[in-house]
Amino acid sequence: MALLTGVPGCLALAACGGDDDDTASNGITVEVLALDDFMDPQDVTITAGTEVVFRNVGVNPHNIIPEDRDADWRVDVPDFEPGEASTYVFGEPGLYRYYCSLHGTLTAGMFGSITVTAA
Repeated sequence: MALLTGVPGCLALAACGGDDDDTASNGITVEVLALDDFMDPQDVTITAGTEVVFRNVGVNPHNIIPEDRDADWRVDVPDFEPGEASTYVFGEPGLYRYYCSLHGTLTAGMFGSITVTAA
């Protein structure tokens, strides 16, 4: 289940990073929680312009590795320790698959997808 929230103050978090400054937000925020050994929700469908907040609520460090290794929404371990968050506004429709390389692959363990539909 996706948690739709307004996340005021996220820009003040040192770990937020990853914002796509070229994409205007539509004012909707969805959280994806990195727990230990799984993502919640695992699969999310959003409209273009939605901000996704990846939040590490586990006790272990994690990362977010896009299937497209050149994507600019990657979150590395130093920036995704327990309690930290990273945001990204997904502006282009498409399927964005990702995983935590410490605890999974694209098909097992900690993995997920974000499906972006046209606004």
